[in-house]
Amino acid sequence: MSTESTDPVEPPATVAPAPEDAETDESPKNNNWLKFVIVGVLAVVLVGGGVWALTALNSTNVGDCVSASPKDVDKPDGEWNISSKSCGDAAATHKVAKVLKSAEDPCPDEGIYEQMKSGSEFMCLMPNLAEGNCYTSSDDGAFKKEACTTESPVKIVKKVNGLPQEGTACPEGSSELRFTEPAEVYCMGVHGDS
Repeated sequence: MSTESTDPVEPPATVAPAPEDAETDESPKNNNWLKFVIVGVLAVVLVGGGVWALTALNSTNVGDCVSASPKDVDKPDGEWNISSKSCGDAAATHKVAKVLKSAEDPCPDEGIYEQMKSGSEFMCLMPNLAEGNCYTSSDDGAFKKEACTTESPVKIVKKVNGLPQEGTACPEGSSELRFTEPAEVYCMGVHGDS
């Protein structure tokens, strides 16, 4: 008996090679990696931006200039409206002189300071004054910058850093406005003084 088969045998099918176009490889493995990278970058940007916004908008440092006014005019010892401003901005009524740890901490003794609260921060504000500018004083004690005219009540004729002996820093005819923190003396005269 013969073990050979008489059925025709078909050759195995040949497999055509895949085209060598690596740039258009759309395999799920490559797409998942790309999505992971994009999500990771977006997460870093969003978290970093959120941290920056919280620290930049909710933190006030010594030397920063602000526009400040009591939320309730009848209760000036309460919460204040504070918004950051450039020190050269006419709306910048105050400068942060000292950041306090609590409401019980005092402001410095010498100078015109407003102790106030904004959110969870307590601070001492001083008037935002600059040499050569003219100001009016309002009922709430804030100095408001104005154009210098012959009617201007106060002009800062000189600013001195540090605290020299009283009566030695300012020109004759002007008066001293002294601050201990930061240590500065403003010489107040009238428009036309030099």
